[in-house]
Order: sequence, then C-alpha cells, then structure tokens
Amino acid sequence: MTSRRDFLTITGVAGAGLVLALRLEAKPRPGDAPASDFRPNAYLAIRPDGTALLTVPKSEMGQGVRTTLPLVLAEELDLDWSRVELAQAMPGPDFQHLGTGGSTSVSTTWTTLRTAGAAAREMLVAAAAQAWGVPMAQCRTEQGFVLGPNGQKAGYGELAEAAAKLPVPKAPRLKNPAEFRLLGRPTLRVDGPKIVVGKALFGLDTRRPGQRFAAVLRCPVVGGQPKAWDETKAKAVRGVKAVVKVPTGLAVIADGTWAAFKGREALAATVTWDEGLHQDFNSKDLETRMRAALDGPADVARKAGDAGAALKASARVIEAEYFFPFQAHATMEPMNATVQARADGAEMWLGTQAPNTSQERAAKAMGLKTEQVKVNVALLGGGFGRRSGTDFSTEAAQVAKAAGGGPIQVVWSREDDFRHDQFHPATLHRLKAGVDGQGRLAAWSHRIAGGAVLRSWLEGHKSPGQAETEANGAHDIPYDIPALEVAFAEVRVPVALGWWRAIEIVPNVFARECFLDEVAHALGKDPLQFRLDLLGRRGKVKVGRDEVDITRLRRVLELAAEKAGWGRKVPPGHGLGIACHAYDARTYLAEVAEVSVEKGDLRVHRVTAAVDCGIVLNPTGLEGQVEGGIAWGISALSSQITFEKGRTVQEGYDTFPVLRQPDMPPVDVHVVASAEAPSGMGEPPVPVCLPAVLNALFAATGKRVRRLPLTPGDFA
Repeated sequence: MTSRRDFLTITGVAGAGLVLALRLEAKPRPGDAPASDFRPNAYLAIRPDGTALLTVPKSEMGQGVRTTLPLVLAEELDLDWSRVELAQAMPGPDFQHLGTGGSTSVSTTWTTLRTAGAAAREMLVAAAAQAWGVPMAQCRTEQGFVLGPNGQKAGYGELAEAAAKLPVPKAPRLKNPAEFRLLGRPTLRVDGPKIVVGKALFGLDTRRPGQRFAAVLRCPVVGGQPKAWDETKAKAVRGVKAVVKVPTGLAVIADGTWAAFKGREALAATVTWDEGLHQDFNSKDLETRMRAALDGPADVARKAGDAGAALKASARVIEAEYFFPFQAHATMEPMNATVQARADGAEMWLGTQAPNTSQERAAKAMGLKTEQVKVNVALLGGGFGRRSGTDFSTEAAQVAKAAGGGPIQVVWSREDDFRHDQFHPATLHRLKAGVDGQGRLAAWSHRIAGGAVLRSWLEGHKSPGQAETEANGAHDIPYDIPALEVAFAEVRVPVALGWWRAIEIVPNVFARECFLDEVAHALGKDPLQFRLDLLGRRGKVKVGRDEVDITRLRRVLELAAEKAGWGRKVPPGHGLGIACHAYDARTYLAEVAEVSVEKGDLRVHRVTAAVDCGIVLNPTGLEGQVEGGIAWGISALSSQITFEKGRTVQEGYDTFPVLRQPDMPPVDVHVVASAEAPSGMGEPPVPVCLPAVLNALFAATGKRVRRLPLTPGDFA
C-alpha cells in the first residue's frame, strides 16, 4: 500500500501543444477490494488551435462524470467550455488503475484535477509574460486567453508550445470558490443530447467489420456444466455458424443476435446438465441458516462499552428482526462485450466500471500479455456496481478465443442478467435497544447475518476488514449511545455476490433507521427529536473507522424536517417518515417521505431531501443523482431475488418490478451551503429513502414493516 500523493509530470512535443499529466494514488481503506488500492490518471492536452482535450478517468454510467470532472479542470484552467473536447481514458501505461464506484469519482480527483488546471494556467501565463516582457502578476486568464496589462491578448493555443518548455509549478494557486465561473452553476450533461436522440454509443452499439454475435447457454444452477448436447438443431437455425464449448457453457455463434438467441433456444432443448453441488440451494433454507447464525459466533465490527451487560441491566429491552432480500442490478443495457482476436493480441469494446481488471482477466483467458489487449470503454447503460464485475467481459474473451477470432459480440438476454447476476446479498438483522429507568437509550446491539460481498469480490478470500465492510451503515451509527456492539456473522452462499448502488449501507441503514423509529415510538417520543437528542451537539466524533461531523448531520436533519413541514397535520391515511445518514462520513443526507395508503395501495406523494455534500460542482447533476437514488430506493421496496432448486425464480422486469414513471414522486432537494471538499452523490440518497418511506408507512397505518419486499398485506 502506498500513501496518498499527487504529482505532476509534463512532456512537450514541438507543434503538439501542451500536455499536462496528473496522477493520483490513493491509500485504500480497510476492507476495500484491490481495485480500490489506486486512483486513475487523467490528462489534459491543449492543441495549437486553442481547443482543449480533456481525458476523463472515470466511466460514465449516468452519474455525469464526463461533465463534472472536466468542469473542475476547465474551471482552474479558465477554459472556454464551448471549446472543450472529451476523451475517455483507456487502460495503458498512463492509466493503470482505472475504476469507477463508491461515489468517489469527484472526491478522489478533486485536488488533483484542480492542481493540474492551476499549474497549466500558471505556465501559460508565464509563457505570455515572457513574450510580452511583463510581470506575471500583471496578467490574467479568461476563457482560453491570457490577457496582458497593456491590452495584449494571446490564446492558449498560441502559448502552448512555449508553456510546455517551462517547469511545472510545485504549488500553483488554486482558485477561491468565490472565483468560480463554471463550477456551482447548473450545467447540462455533455452526453445528454446524443443520448436523447439515440446517437450515443454504448457497448451494445459496437459494430466492427465482419462482426459476429454470440449467446451463451449457461447452466441455470451456479457451477453446473453441460454433460451432453446435440448441436444439429441449433446449427439448423438460419444464421447460426457454430457452437463452441467455453468455461461458462455453450456459445452459439451467429451473424445476428436474434439468430444466436434462437439457436441457443434450440440447443437448450437437447442439453443434459450436470447441476453440480448447489442444485438444492433455496432461499427458505438460507434464511433458516441466517437466523441460526444470529445466535452463533460473529465478527465484531464496532464495540463501545459492554452492550451485553448494559442490555441485561436495562429497565426495558426492545427487540426486532429485519430482513432484506437478494437484489439484482437490473441494468437497462444487458451485459455485453465485443472482442476481436488478432495475431498480435486482441481488442475489446465494452461498458465497464473496471477497465484494467477487464483487460487483465481477458488477457489471461486468451493466453495473452495484459498489454496485448486493448480496451475501449463505452458509455454504460446502467452500472450500479454490476459492471465492476468482469464475468461478462472475460466470458466474451473466452468465446472469441474458442471461436477462432472475431470480432464477436457476446450479448446477454434479460433473463441471463437475472439468472447470472452478481447479486446483492440477502441479510437478516437482529437489533436490541436497552432503555434505562429514565427512559434513555442506554444500549444498542445490531447483529447482521448474510453473505459477504467482499469475500466474493476477493475470489473466496476473507479480508481482515470484512466485518466493517459488511456492516457499513451499521457500525458507523452516529448516535450517542453509552454501550453498543455491531457484529457480522457470515453465511456462505454459492451464488456470486456483488456491490449494488449504495452497497451494504442500504440494508444496514434500512434496519438501523427503522428500528430507531420503532424505539422512539415505543418510548412515546417524536422520531425527529429523538434523533436530534441522540446526536447531541458533539461536533466531530470518531464513529467506527470514520469521523462524523455531527453538526453537519444535525443541519440536514433539521433542514429536511423544516422543508417537509415535519409535525404538520396530514390528511387521513397519510404519514410522514424521516431518516438520516452520514455516508462514509463524507456526504450528509436526510429525507422526509410523505406516503398514503388507500384501498391497500401505497403511494409515495413526496420526498424532501436535505444534502450536505461539500462544495456543489454542478447543481443539475446533484439534483439528478438525488432523484435517481430515491427512485432506486423506492424500487427496492418491491423487488427481490429468490432461489429454488438452485435457480433464480425472478427472470425479468415482470417479476422483478422497478419503479415506473407514473409512480415517481416529486422530489424536493435542498442543499446546505458548504466550503468543505466535494463528496459523492450517486449512492447516498438510496439508503435513507427506504426507512423514510417505511417510517412514513407506519405513521400512516400503525403497521411496522420489518421485511422486504412489501406485500399488500403489510398495509391493507
């Protein structure tokens, strides 16, 4: 592991303009996957014609990084935004640790991008000052030009070659936020127009000369393999060219996706499967094992005082169990990757959150060196953590190799996505709260049982930080409770697990904030005031592995309540619910939901969100992420993946419902002005939404929901 450090290097090529490279290597946190050990490189190039080429070191999956990150660089460099062009970073010598996830794209590149822009700005000013024979202090920059004291004006393109020969400033002056011209103002996404008219290129849009298509027939039970099959009927399908065996199953190669799918369908009717060791895996038995695990040994994620003794000494103990089911990522664009094998290597086209890992594993699958595989990163039609995995891209490399070349695009059907996802794990939560004789919360216990995403991510190895990672959102409970213990009991599952939008924080905050609401009502206290009293006015406090600023958390809680009209009289059948969280101690967010139940139908009328994410770089992007996160959270109230006989029961949107447009509630977003460094917004709105809605449901009906997904019987 290396410590965080930023350093700048510069290269100049006559006639090519100024090229400034930045590199950020970040210290990983305990429990992080290896892909999180380093942050990617980013590059700036100013051309002789004055246009600027900004290379974006993060994958775009709807979160707006191809707009926000260039804005940061353009701001410090004083670029003309209309003359900025973007390029996507691809794996190579300059980009050895690309990866997108964890709502860290801005926070991990903020200082580096600003420093790079400021350094380039000072170099351009120095070049102009030398040419004009004036002090640098008398020059200024504005929209791609350096302006001199006597009316001089030179474009960046004119100065680029001279600037490239100057030393890189070690500590360039960064702008004061009050000087920002681009940041902090609503900016539309640069990819938006092309996406709207269908011209944006996603992985699925890849078309190469001579391209063929493939669909893989996989055993419906994880780990299973085909024992016998007859290729005759598959090859009789018009357009089918071949059937090849690959490690994941049988690939049908065709000249179109429809032919590949029809050929696979014909092949499936002839296959005899060896379903392997996991053909009896089912959700009912798993829940039984999880409940047993709650009574067994567990790894402690956080301990303060003696919660066990405090619970025994309590005048009253309140206890409840909460259940969160397996979830699928359900991206709109199914998994796909295109691979072309050549004599000297291979080339890939795909939407991925992990370009370097995809490159490394594809190279291994094809018997090549990593540098022999070129990866082209496309726009992602939904990621949510699913495209951090490399199963689909590695499989495409295996198909291309088995088929004797390429280009071949392997396309997953919607059913494939649901059957072979890297699922967010099901978890069972047992919470206990001890209340003393004065009605104060004196003890807290939160035990979690379920599969470990981190073990699945580390290919079966247990990380020393596993308990903290799997208890994220539970171990960092911010309330002032004298004695508490949070522990994680792992229950092994045979299916692949993967991080979901807002990772383990979703089920853990769901259980934590719903149970806290339950305790408040049991004690006859207002849920908002109960939270405020438990937060106190402690300033910054150590909470697990993080340091939470209680003042910031209180502020969003109070603001959300104020804007939602907490305590107001609501119509009959309506209820208000509240929840909050300090997401990785970086983004502070509270939400108030108003819901109603009429004739057994739950309706979310409005969600009011208050956010403190540090300096807001793009208000338009922030609002979009809050709205998207809330939509994701509301969807999770109704969706689940279950297993019977080793198979997923749900195989499409008909049985795995996601929020439809008519059911999306209005979302009011209120931002707390802050001078803190910016943090992420893609994930934080999700975990708070679930308990806010469920707490509102209780307020409306008097019925407490402790198990997801919701069923009509929960509030009929």
